[in-house]
Amino acid sequence: MATQPIPDGQHSITPYLGIKDAARAIDFYKAAFGATEMFRLDAPDGRIGHAELKIGDSSLMLADPCDQAGGLTSSQSLQGSAIGLHLYVEDVDATFAQALKAGATQVNAVQNQFYGDRSGTLKDPFGNLWFVATHVEDVSVEEIRARAAKMFSPQ
Repeated sequence: MATQPIPDGQHSITPYLGIKDAARAIDFYKAAFGATEMFRLDAPDGRIGHAELKIGDSSLMLADPCDQAGGLTSSQSLQGSAIGLHLYVEDVDATFAQALKAGATQVNAVQNQFYGDRSGTLKDPFGNLWFVATHVEDVSVEEIRARAAKMFSPQ
């Protein structure tokens, strides 16, 4: 059997996070978002050299930053977050509450958005932003633009 260029269960692009105390982050993602740990490679010093998680049908890779990571740093070392992760779920209200209970901080409350999602924004304990959403309305591109123009126009 030939090796596949993209392994089974993977997509073309996968976020890779540098997180100080990656082992604690894995536990948080399990509690907050129902993540499943697919693989973990512990470094000799006890840190996480590489880990792969599944959340829903998507993968997330992470590791403790180290010299071998080619410059990968952590969100904890930044003034803000350099990335945001968008997570579609079946029930945004339940998942948002679960993440808060697990230790996330609310940035923006869950609400219906002009583009057809019900979503809210969280910051995880490691400095990463999560946009958690459930799609609730199919909206045409034209309608999204009209709603956006109305929302951003001066009153």
